Amino acid sequence: MSQPSSLLLLSASDVVKAAPSLATIIGIVEETYLMEARGKVDIPPKVGIHPGNKENFLHAMPAWVGGTEALGMKWVSFFPGNTAQGRSASSALIVLNDPETGMPMALIEGMWITNVRTGACAALAARHCGRPAPRSLGLVGCGGLAESSLRCISEIFPSLQEVFVASARPESRRSFCTDMASCGPWSLAPVDDVRDAVQGMDIVVTAVPKLSSHPVKADWWSPGTLMVPLDITGSWDDGIYAMADRLVCDHRENLERALARYRPAIALDDSRLCRMQDVVAGRAAGRTSDHERTLAFMTGVGSIDVAVAQDIYRRAVLAGLGTRFSLN
Repeated sequence: MSQPSSLLLLSASDVVKAAPSLATIIGIVEETYLMEARGKVDIPPKVGIHPGNKENFLHAMPAWVGGTEALGMKWVSFFPGNTAQGRSASSALIVLNDPETGMPMALIEGMWITNVRTGACAALAARHCGRPAPRSLGLVGCGGLAESSLRCISEIFPSLQEVFVASARPESRRSFCTDMASCGPWSLAPVDDVRDAVQGMDIVVTAVPKLSSHPVKADWWSPGTLMVPLDITGSWDDGIYAMADRLVCDHRENLERALARYRPAIALDDSRLCRMQDVVAGRAAGRTSDHERTLAFMTGVGSIDVAVAQDIYRRAVLAGLGTRFSLN
């Protein structure tokens, strides 16, 4: 790849126009996990700062994906106090670099990619660690991650029939169900009690802010249910962690740091832990019985962001999308 004469700026609308199908994105994510299992990916732990208070964060997520020649970094923020002022709590930028020269070649709005790749991670956890034909999904939290998880899980599993949605505010879950009703063949039901989005589900996906209390209780976790806490430490009580038969994680150090910061009383248990990359590669079992309770921690790894961004960049160039600018 030759050195670019200018950078390509891709806005959120450019990203959506250039994006491939969900099935293609899920395939990119799965292939990136496989490449890491084969030693072709370089991803250090997230570098994080917490300006103002412990709930705020900015994370730097550099990565090199050798198989697809994707090189770059995501710079992502989360400031939950923004919502009270009518602003988005999250923002993200992805910088892509030329793998031959290291020169920057694209600056890409990163929230669409963040949401869809996280949903793809949840769907792959369900494929490799859950029941083979799930019928029911519980969503705890109904923001962008819930929407992308629902879309990606239903892309993999046409068997999905029932979706139960819990959230802090009744109007948010009702709005979510109304907006998503025409997007798939499943039925959606807003529920007032979080228990109804957890107990008896085949899959539970949680995406809630870091809270002083944890709304998902161990007493509700049914045998055989896969739980994917996209909030990592925000949703589940201590009994959930103690009850898990299997822990699956895509980056051990990211998980260790999240536990140390937000759940310091909980130590990572190696006897139950396996890497998502090894599960995808067939080196470890994602599921050993229909009654197994599994916690799948998709911590967010920069390799997936830059791999998906690289594909979108390539498609955007071919389609003539974006705006060129020079740093000179």
